[in-house]
Amino acid sequence: MKVIDDGVIKYDRSNFTQCGPIELVEYSALEAWRKKLYEKNLIGEYAEAGIGFGNISELKDYSKYHQAQVPQFVITGTQTGKYPDLDGNFYTRVLDYDIELLKIKMQGPIEASSEALTHAAIYSCNPMIKAIFHIHSADIWSGMIRDRSNFTAKSIPYGTVEMARATQRCVEKKEVGAFCMHGHEDGVVAYGRNLVEAGDLILKLHHKYVVKK
Repeated sequence: MKVIDDGVIKYDRSNFTQCGPIELVEYSALEAWRKKLYEKNLIGEYAEAGIGFGNISELKDYSKYHQAQVPQFVITGTQTGKYPDLDGNFYTRVLDYDIELLKIKMQGPIEASSEALTHAAIYSCNPMIKAIFHIHSADIWSGMIRDRSNFTAKSIPYGTVEMARATQRCVEKKEVGAFCMHGHEDGVVAYGRNLVEAGDLILKLHHKYVVKK
């Protein structure tokens, strides 16, 4: 049976401010891409374990809610992978964070994805990165490892400071790219200067390793 380590929030959850649904304008473009990924089973749920996988985010200016020295973003909420469509009740705002202390300041109707710190680390690498898609696919993941594509070390689990720093080393100064998480089975991340760049990278990987398999 597949060992699944998704879904467990490892960051400090004490700085979460619960509120009503976030505005449609904040997540509508992101949701359009999420629907495409869900239809290809790149976002979903491991039915046998009841654990969701896949999360996506987009850079936002949330300074009206909180002044921060780090990039802010909107992200899918924790354990939302099983839903074909999300509304404002299933996205949240990430307003601030401290990667070394595993702390996140959030505001929304639901807590942020368990991978929120990985997104935070990537945004912190380069101000030109505006979108991050984290999907799951055994075919893409194994194919990228086989092809020696960019990937984090096998010994590093998701949701940790080590993973956050490892993703930063994968990204370095690049504005567009993709890598797989060797220590996070099936996990693949793409990032870009906009949603289209990040989304197109995932679709190209899907075509290369899944469609043409």
